Amino acid sequence: MSDPTHDACRHAGVGRRGFLGLAGGTLASAGLASLLGAAPASATPVGGAHPDAPLRFALVSDTHVNVDSPQSTVWLTQVWASIAARDPDLVLHCGDITDTGRPDEFDRYAEVLPTALHGKMHYSPGNHDVRWDPSAKEEYRTHFGPAPYSFDAGGVHFIGFDPTEVLQEPGHYGPGGLEWLKADLKRLRPRTPTVLFQHFPMGNTFFYVDDQPEVLDVLADHNVRGIFAGHIHKEVVSGFNGLTQIGLNAVRNGALYYWVERIESGVGAPVLRVSRVNIAADGSETEVPVADMPLAGDGQGRPQRPRAVRLGKVDRGQLPVTVRLDKDARATSVAVDLYPQTVFGGAATPVWKSLTASSGQRWTGSVDVSSVVPGTQRLRLQVTGADGSWWEDTARFEVERDADDPRLRWQYQLPGSVQGGIALVGSAAKPVVVAASTTGDVVAIRPGARDTHERLWHAQVGPVYRRPAVDAGARTLFIPSADHRLYALKAADGRQKWRFDAGAPVLSAPLVAEVRGRERVFFSAGQNLFALDAASGGELWSVPGRGFSSGRAASDGYRVYTAAGDGYARAHDAVTGEQLWAFAMATGTANHVALYSGWDDVVAVGDGVVVVGSVAGSWGLNATTGALLWTVAGSAMYAPTVVLDDGSALLTTEFGIMSRVDLATGKTRWQTNLAVRVFNAGVVIADGVAWAQSVDGKLLGVKLSDGTPQGRLQHSLAYSFSTPAIAGGTLVVGDQNGVVAGIELP
Repeated sequence: MSDPTHDACRHAGVGRRGFLGLAGGTLASAGLASLLGAAPASATPVGGAHPDAPLRFALVSDTHVNVDSPQSTVWLTQVWASIAARDPDLVLHCGDITDTGRPDEFDRYAEVLPTALHGKMHYSPGNHDVRWDPSAKEEYRTHFGPAPYSFDAGGVHFIGFDPTEVLQEPGHYGPGGLEWLKADLKRLRPRTPTVLFQHFPMGNTFFYVDDQPEVLDVLADHNVRGIFAGHIHKEVVSGFNGLTQIGLNAVRNGALYYWVERIESGVGAPVLRVSRVNIAADGSETEVPVADMPLAGDGQGRPQRPRAVRLGKVDRGQLPVTVRLDKDARATSVAVDLYPQTVFGGAATPVWKSLTASSGQRWTGSVDVSSVVPGTQRLRLQVTGADGSWWEDTARFEVERDADDPRLRWQYQLPGSVQGGIALVGSAAKPVVVAASTTGDVVAIRPGARDTHERLWHAQVGPVYRRPAVDAGARTLFIPSADHRLYALKAADGRQKWRFDAGAPVLSAPLVAEVRGRERVFFSAGQNLFALDAASGGELWSVPGRGFSSGRAASDGYRVYTAAGDGYARAHDAVTGEQLWAFAMATGTANHVALYSGWDDVVAVGDGVVVVGSVAGSWGLNATTGALLWTVAGSAMYAPTVVLDDGSALLTTEFGIMSRVDLATGKTRWQTNLAVRVFNAGVVIADGVAWAQSVDGKLLGVKLSDGTPQGRLQHSLAYSFSTPAIAGGTLVVGDQNGVVAGIELP
């Protein structure tokens, strides 16, 4: 058993990657470990704080440094040389610095960054920097410092935000992030021009951040002038909600960057003039104007901000809409559309329905909502001005449920996100659910009659991103944490029994299995697979160098079956850890394998068949030999496979294709399309119905017998990656806003 005192500075030292350098007095005292990191808000303003101070800076995004691709640093080296020659006041990087977040990629990036730019760099991470990173942002923060943060330069307030989610693709601010944003903006002097930079663009046709309507509401109440963003690998300029948003083309696409200077426009108002700099193979440069970002005035689209939006009651599938504008608004059109809730981390072109203008700056009409799932939904609104800029907003409405639809009964709010799944303890008569959040808060909740629930206890551990495990007697919970520890807590009161330091963030879901009459806990941390004694926390064995895994192992009591980021599924002897067989799930370069292996797979075993998956497909393997039995195409890695009692299993792809297949042959018994994205939350079974929790907050029922639909509910408007649990007749699930919901099943 290991229980060392956690050293908060253990990951911030100048070790193997210490050549990145310390930032000297101001930055180092603020706790940043690298010269590459961003200056904290308390640091001396860059280029002076006076509103008329000159300001010249560069923008880059999506450099995607990849040690397997020399080209990824050829263009970047040209870009850095050109920027350094211009001697900017600062440089903003909008994320996807690396391709997979591996340490060697961060090292390669540091090698090509010229000394002249050290101390001038400011970063916001991208999904590629944190999703496949076994250190869960630890590597990024070691190099570049924490986010969000802010600083001042040339009379402009800059906010570097981090909406990325550990192990996930899209973005999310969450209640905590929104409160930080409000507090940072509130402390500014009135009319201080502010610019936000982050990886994901918002508004327009972009839906990469699930709570962007709330973010835009916060920005609208302050003098936020613009957004710089990456991710989309193309140049897109949008004027809306008082903002000028500039989506940046990627350095991955060629030797290019953006140059920005604060100037006085022709009407005497200051602007940030943005140009793109293209660098040819011979080193010659072409500078192309892109856009001006006004630092004063009404802002793009702001005069069209609605005074009021009124939604009527849904009648025969139609939702009445009335929009009232300010008397000075000069709108050319007002249109509405259903918010594309099903779009997951992507873009979508709205199908606008125009409203009709009437007296008193009122616009009226209705929209068809007959296809919308019962529950709370959103309507999207766009008011367009004569100059093409617009104001976009959302409004919520309710769709009534039918008798065979689930019903939301109660909610419990946790800080952070409930990204890990729900664990179940207690007895069948008095079940207790346990939820853990990314802030390390762990709570036990007993659902009561109808709309009631009771919190039994609260415990504090490190950040939790995966589902806790429970022993066979439901007496002990095993909580995985990004603080490098696996915690064992008493299920009765949450008190700690033991904790084990794995030497790396524990981002996998632990598995408890009985081996030779004793319970063992199997889990992955970093590149290692561990086996612990469940009672004491003592290490029984570990296997190094297997590749990163954020999924969960399976065991039949004799062997432990795993899938990892090195491209292999394996079987290990459950007693000794000896490898018994290996099956190649992905081959190619280290980068390709990291992206397309079974790194997030929840392995399943039943009837002598092991089911493993990647983003390419699922495989049925002989549990004893590892021999291939069958293959089913489709990305069914994220949603856990559910093994049923009759020799079949449910496979659910990330695109919502649910199939019931025969375990022995892989033959499909039935298949249905849920028409939603399904990720780690996956599927649970209750009374002959499979309940799928979609990533966009829907709960959808499917009959196990034939795959026909059986009830549905929109219980959340936030992303959900939390695997549900069934406590009696209540389904309990968590979302990225930290809400634990109790849902009564029909």
